[in-house]
Amino acid sequence: MTAFQWIGIPVVGVLLVGTLGAASRRRISPAVAFLWSVVWIAAAVAIARPSLTAVVAKILGIGRGADLILYCSVVGMLIGFFMMYVRYRKVQEEITTIVRHIALQEASGKRASLPAAEESSTDR
Repeated sequence: MTAFQWIGIPVVGVLLVGTLGAASRRRISPAVAFLWSVVWIAAAVAIARPSLTAVVAKILGIGRGADLILYCSVVGMLIGFFMMYVRYRKVQEEITTIVRHIALQEASGKRASLPAAEESSTDR
């Protein structure tokens, strides 16, 4: 085994355990935990058996296993960025809806009741 394998496999193992722990504490959904677990296991296999990525790359018509890993990583990041953008836009729309609702309430004289700490800070 190479030095990278001695370091990489335990790191991926810790990430897998962390993912399973987050799922058991309900910080992430079981589906997300499953997806990340598959990613960590695939990473461990790729680190332990780099020749396997070369075989899969040849089957897919890609020259080297390292290129396959790079292409998969780029596609994965693009998917992640897109999902984050969609989530960001949804949160922006929800904030806009809430702010409009509050503005309409205050304009009509039906000021929403605020906790005492917030009322004192708004009266300045």
